[in-house]
Parts: sequence; C-alpha cells; structure tokens
Amino acid sequence: MTAITHKKKYFSRKSSSEIVVFSMVFAVFAVFAASYIYILLWGVFAGLKSHSEIVLSPFTLPEKWRFSNFIEVLTYLKVGDFGFFHMLFNSLYFSLLGPFIQGMVTSMLAYVTCKYKFFGAKVYYVVTLVVITLPIYGNTGSMYLILHRMGLINSYSQIILATSGIGMHYLFYYEAYRSLSDSYAEAAEVDGAGEYTIYFKVMFPQVRSLFLALFMLGWLGEWNNYSGILLYLDKLPTLAGGIYLVEIEMIYEVRLDMLYAAYIISAIPPLVIFALFNNVLTKNISLGGIKE
Repeated sequence: MTAITHKKKYFSRKSSSEIVVFSMVFAVFAVFAASYIYILLWGVFAGLKSHSEIVLSPFTLPEKWRFSNFIEVLTYLKVGDFGFFHMLFNSLYFSLLGPFIQGMVTSMLAYVTCKYKFFGAKVYYVVTLVVITLPIYGNTGSMYLILHRMGLINSYSQIILATSGIGMHYLFYYEAYRSLSDSYAEAAEVDGAGEYTIYFKVMFPQVRSLFLALFMLGWLGEWNNYSGILLYLDKLPTLAGGIYLVEIEMIYEVRLDMLYAAYIISAIPPLVIFALFNNVLTKNISLGGIKE
C-alpha cells in the first residue's frame, strides 16, 4: 500500500508530457527485458527437447521433458582429452584468478603513479591511453609471437599477463585515487603507518567497491571469452571455448539438444552472479573524501 501511494505521489509531481515520455521509455525497456527472458526460456526448453523436436517444433513446449539432457551433456561435451569438469576448472582458473590479479596489480600501479611523483609516472598514463586505442586485430600477430617465444601458448602460466596493469581499468583506478585526498595518507603517516599499511588499510578500502565491480565485470568477460582461448589456449579449452569448438560437431551429429543444454549450463554461473551482485554491477560508485 505504501509503495502504491509513493508511486501515485511520484507521478502527481510530473506533467502529462513527462508521464507520457516515462511510460514510453518504460514500455521500450519492458519489451527488451521480455525479449531477453524469452530467449533464455527458449534455450531452456530447447535443452529439454530431443533434436528432432528442436528442428520440427522449435517454438512449442517439449512433448517429453528430457531433464536427462543436462546430465548427459556432462559426459558428452569433450574436446580432446578435456571433459566437462576439466574445462570447468579451466574456466574458473582463468576467470577468477586472472581478474583478481589484474585488479590488485592495476590498483596498486594506479595508486603509485597517481600519488607519487617520480620520472615516468605521467608517461605510463599516456602509454596506457595509446595502448587502449589500438584495435585487437592490429596487435594479435605480435602478441602471439611474444607469447610463443615466452612459452606461454597453451600454458597455465599465461595468467602472468594479468600483471600488465595496462588497460581501461587502470584509468578507472587512477581517477578514483586522484579523487581521494592526500590527508588520509598524511594522517596515517603521522600515526606511524608505513607505506604498505597506508595503502592496504587506508587507501585501498576506499576504492573497494570499484575493485569489486571491475572484478565482477572482468570475471563475466573471461567466463564468456572464447576468442582468446581459440588463439592462445586451444589445447587448454575453457567451457566457453570448448562449446564453441564442438558446436559444429554437435550440429553434424544431430545433437542440438546437447548443444542447447551446454549453453544453458554455461549461462547459469553468470546469471547467479548477476542476481546476487547486480547492485554492485549497476549502482553508481560514489567516492567520498576530505574536502581540500
């Protein structure tokens, strides 16, 4: 009752033209949301059908609900010597460890280049701006050659690339630290805190919400990444890369039911993460501080 009353008061403050505009915008977004939900549900129903049902009756409910498809795909999905659970391990390894290392290293690098005055601090900022403007197709060949000579092709050690600190996330952290007053560090230093204590207990906690948001976005990107897997880790396939590699094989083997079951299983973790942490991913990040 309170929510309805609040809604009426909200619209009572709007003019007729504003109400029309807001209603139209709401309708457009409602249609987009309904289309996404429909696609997701269609994929679930497709995973519960047989191959022939998907081909002959793609828009109807399953005649027989084949929940066993989601169990069978765990053994059916295989790339070389890698089964479902091995690919799942690879997905978790690269999608969790990589963004975490990248976030910590990038945050520390941004803090040092922002708060400390030394030769090269501003140069790194400019180099980062230049690097992020280069298209991926312009540096793929050179990147592959570098990784090949370093022995990082098809290697779990490729996670070391997360320590580069170069990218858009560096700019986010840089601006976040620049908005923080130096008074925090100065007060901690007066109390006897060292450089590491100042960073980990005073400065970093103030950008923790930014770190978590960028970590979750990085995780989602790495979980769904298949192009990088095909280029540099084709012998260490993740779940996304493995599904892409066997997609054509499943189609020729008339097992679309397995394909859509695999799609839905791989989509479950991102859906759960978004449901649990949607506020972190969508809310505005406000940084408070001491006014100079």
